[in-house]
Order: sequence, then C-alpha cells, then structure tokens
Amino acid sequence: MSKRGLGLFLIVFLTLILLGLFGYFLWHRYQYAVSNALFVQADRLVLVSFSKVTGRIVKLYKQEGEIVKEGEILAEISPDDYHLRVKQLEESFRRVSSEREALEKTRQKLEKEIALKSEQIAKEIQALKEKERGRYFQWEALQVRLEQIKKDKARLEKLLKEGLISARDLEIKETEERDLLKQSEGLLAEIRSIEEEIKVLEKNISILQNEKRTLDSLSLQAKALFHQGEEIRKRGLEATLYLEETQLRSPISGQIAKKFRSVGDVVSPGEPLYAIVDPRSFYILVLLEETKLKGVVKGAKARIRLDAYPDKILEGEVEEVLPASAATFALVPRDISAGEFTKLAQRIPVRIKISKGDQSLLRVGLSGEVEIKRVR
Repeated sequence: MSKRGLGLFLIVFLTLILLGLFGYFLWHRYQYAVSNALFVQADRLVLVSFSKVTGRIVKLYKQEGEIVKEGEILAEISPDDYHLRVKQLEESFRRVSSEREALEKTRQKLEKEIALKSEQIAKEIQALKEKERGRYFQWEALQVRLEQIKKDKARLEKLLKEGLISARDLEIKETEERDLLKQSEGLLAEIRSIEEEIKVLEKNISILQNEKRTLDSLSLQAKALFHQGEEIRKRGLEATLYLEETQLRSPISGQIAKKFRSVGDVVSPGEPLYAIVDPRSFYILVLLEETKLKGVVKGAKARIRLDAYPDKILEGEVEEVLPASAATFALVPRDISAGEFTKLAQRIPVRIKISKGDQSLLRVGLSGEVEIKRVR
C-alpha cells in the first residue's frame, strides 16, 4: 500500500473513531443526566453548645475525629457557683418548711385548746342556766306562799280586832312572812349572780372567737409559707437542672467533625463547642441544571465518583427532586420585576441516597461527579 493510501486509511479510521466517540457521548448524555455540581451533605450535622449556663471550661473529653455516643459527656464547665446556688435553695426550703411545720403545730394545738375551752364553757353555761331555772322556780313558789301568807295575815288581823285570836298568832305569821321575804331576796340575789356568771362566760366565748381569728391568721401564714416553699422548690429544681447542664452531653451518636473551644475558655449559652456529624445521615446533593431534568425522577439510579477517590464508585438512587431552585434561597435573590435579566439555566437540588459502596469514605463537603440514569 502506498503512503498516500495508508494516510487516507488512517484519516478514515480516526474519523470513524471520533464519530463513534461523539455518538457514544450523545447516547450517554441522552441516557444519563451528568453533573459535577455534587456535594456530600449530612442530615444530622449538629453544633453542640451549653444551652443555659455560662462559665469557664474545665475539661474537654473529645477531640476531632473521635467517635461519640448519644448522651456521652463531651465537656464540663466549673460547677461551683451552680452547686452553691442549689445548696442555698435547699437550705432556704428546709427553713421555710420548718417554719410552716411549727406554725401548723401551733395552729393545731390552739385549735384543740379552743375546742376544749368552748366545750367546757358551753357546759358551764348550760349548768348555770339550769341552776338559774331551778332558783327561779323556787322564787316563784315563794311568791305563791307569800301571797297566801299576806291573805292569812289580813284574815288574822281581822280576827285579832274581833278578839277571836291572840297577838301571838299574828306575830308568828308575820315572822313567817319575813323569813319568806328573806329567802326570796336571797334567791333573787343568787339568780342575779348566776346571770353575771353567764355573762362572764359569754364574754369568754367572744374571746375564743377572737382566738379563732388568730387561727385564721396562722392558717394564712402557713399557706403563704407553703407557696413560698413551692416557689423555692421550683427554683431549686431549676438550679439543679442548671447544675446538670454544666456537663455537656452529646445529643446524637456520631463523629466529632470540629472542636471550636479549648480548656480555660469562657463560654456563654449557644456558643458552639463541637460539631458532630452522624455518618448514617450522609447523602449526595446535586445541583442539576434545569435543562437536564428530563427523566430524572424519584427512584432513578445514580453512579457517583468523588474527586477525592476517583477510582471508587458509589451507587445510589434519587430520593427527591426538590421543588425549588437553588437561587430561590440565595441571600441576594435576582430582581426580575422589571423584566430585565440575563437568562441562565437554573439549578434544581436533587437529593440522592447512597445504596452501595464504601460510605466510610464520605465527608461533608466533598465534591465529585454524578450520572443519573434517566427514566423513560
């Protein structure tokens, strides 16, 4: 074969190869949506911080890259101030409780004494009223006898004038009348004395009523101390919670991705100490051009190659094609209200779940390339 023929053959051969490669490229792009706007993300990337307490870090238990379990202690701040606060509130609660118990004992004792005194006075008043009633009946009986004696004396005076009886008979009747009058006066004096005693006892009942108001006052004081104790108890529970918060615990199981603070630093609530990532929550986020979305649906198969490990291939499937473009949530969104804008292909976030491959290679923020098999 001549040189000219050999050269022509090579040209034709290379042309066929290029056409084949170009055809394969077109076929591949038709079958697959390809993008290098790929990023490794994690659903559970947590910034861990003290939520309520402020203080100086006295110990850090974990370093970057170490594995942690949920609930494991990560760091401590000095608990001295919080421990002192708990102790003070406990002492205040005991003091208020003791005062309330003493008031309750005093109130109960006074209540019993008032009840006993009231019962005793009521019995005494009842006895005196019965005695007064008896003396009053005796006095009425004497009044009946005196009326009869007055009639007898009038009759005897008449008989004495007629000379039918002696003066001695009249004197006897008059003596009997004087005795009955004395008895009557004595009974009246005794009745008045009984009435005075009853009045004194009734005054004592009034005094007891005032002591009952003292009971009400003691009850109010005890109630106020109870509420004060409850308030102190709540503050004590809160202080105990703050004391427990001086130990920072991991909210998830995962791996320390970043340590932000060192021993001796003073931290406030909300200041991150660690970033923890859960390796089980890794996924691939692809910002796919809108022109490549055709055939990319939920469940579509995907092949991922990371730039950090070009010889490793991961497989997965589309978990979700998100409903808004990435530009929608930009800090400075485009102003298209005037109709003046440069038309650019927007990128739609596509979430891919890893189903096959060495997931221990994944790190948040890694980039790479993805091929998504279009569904026809």
